[in-house]
Amino acid sequence: MIITRESLTQAANSGQPLDHLTAGQTWAAHTLCVPPERLQKPLASHIAALLDSVERKARREFFGGIERGDTDAMVARAYDEQHPPFLRLPILETLREGMNEHFPELKPAGYNDQGQPVYALADIAQALDTSEDELLEHAEQRGMLDQLRKTPAPHRVH
Repeated sequence: MIITRESLTQAANSGQPLDHLTAGQTWAAHTLCVPPERLQKPLASHIAALLDSVERKARREFFGGIERGDTDAMVARAYDEQHPPFLRLPILETLREGMNEHFPELKPAGYNDQGQPVYALADIAQALDTSEDELLEHAEQRGMLDQLRKTPAPHRVH
């Protein structure tokens, strides 16, 4: 396979590997604007070292400072688009799978500007067999209430 600028961009934005490049190397090459002809197999050792270094830095920034078991921080990082797709998207996919498995009846009320599903608080409360007030109280305790209030109205599902 011949790597092109378009295939590199597409793979980097979707968090996927490309030919002989790992997903992290693909993202690093795209971020650094490495010319595609420099990425052909066999990869030069100095290019491989550069890409691996940039990938390790991204991993340190993504995972750094998060305590073991701090799922809230990890989920927040997964939704933070400043981090690379190859790190964020697998976590988001796992969250989607979990929602579908454990709450199959819960359907999005709409989608945000990035195309991510948005759920109605009343529907979440019903799925969890709790009240909206209790969910709001929980959000306030976690410092998420302002985020809920600032979230723009979703694009409705018809």
